[in-house]
Amino acid sequence: MKNSELIIGTGTDGVLRRRRRDCYDPLDPNGNITVTIDILQRTNDGYTARVTIQNYYQYRHVDKSGWTIGWTWTKEEVIVSMSGAFATQQGNCSSLNFQDAHCCKKDPEIADLPTDASPEKTTEGCCKGGLISAYAINPTKSFSSFEISVANLGANSTYFAPQNLTIMAPGPGYTCESLQDTDPTVSPDIGGRRHVQVFRTWKSICTYSIFVANKAPACCVSLSTFYNPTITSCRLCSCGCRPTDQNATSCIREGYNLPQSGFVNSLDFVKCTDHMCPVRVHWHVKNNYVDHWRIKLTVSNYNYKKNYSDWNVLVQHPGFSQKSTAYSFNGTVLPAVGFAGNHVP
Repeated sequence: MKNSELIIGTGTDGVLRRRRRDCYDPLDPNGNITVTIDILQRTNDGYTARVTIQNYYQYRHVDKSGWTIGWTWTKEEVIVSMSGAFATQQGNCSSLNFQDAHCCKKDPEIADLPTDASPEKTTEGCCKGGLISAYAINPTKSFSSFEISVANLGANSTYFAPQNLTIMAPGPGYTCESLQDTDPTVSPDIGGRRHVQVFRTWKSICTYSIFVANKAPACCVSLSTFYNPTITSCRLCSCGCRPTDQNATSCIREGYNLPQSGFVNSLDFVKCTDHMCPVRVHWHVKNNYVDHWRIKLTVSNYNYKKNYSDWNVLVQHPGFSQKSTAYSFNGTVLPAVGFAGNHVP
């Protein structure tokens, strides 16, 4: 991203983070995904390393179908073996005399292993199917890691950080800085009485922008008029579900069967409703007292083929800018830029 200004600041958890002024979420200004590559050990012609993907976003999960990460090798590096993840393509290893190598591509693409992966292929922090929770929702599940063994660098060779780091989580929208040398990672051992330092650490910060994710922004439209519904002539058009369109495949009307399996794997199917949104959030004020009010928040899923098992809702409300207490659900107040009162239940 060109002509972008870096801002350095400390998040609510005390972690120093950087963000781009033109590529950050104003509702979560300190949020980012940090990619860390720790070189654990030298080998004869390469090294072994641990790659960690840490989600510092407060409400943005890495949802199905999970994350994928990629980069471009600076030299002629080869991934000899990998645990906790896999390269989606092996590439041509015959020309490099690494016939049994895991991946010989110049630009490997790596994905997480599923939860039922064989134990011999796993490592600590891996194998969640690419799912990563938001840091404020579940910090213990807010990261994913895997280990790689890199070769084909020659004896006593200088190590160069990979270039062109990219991450899909699972869709586009993330812009990553170049991997930079930073202080080597230090981990506690023997109950915290000993500290072990890695050989070298590279780190990159990736930030999300909805404008990068959607070149032609799409929105879920809900058109309504209180006094006369006929004033809004196209209330049912926003999801491609027109009464005259008998071939609509993305929205299913009452009485119509789901398309055959050929479409099921490539499209989301949504129930036709007046609001025409795949997910509806209904905010209903039940009681309004002098010192507090009661809200009923209903989240309805109208997808036929998509589940949301680990969801959260971000709410902006002027009342949250004052001293407030949330009951009946877990709530976290987020620091925002230009917005007052943001709550994640």
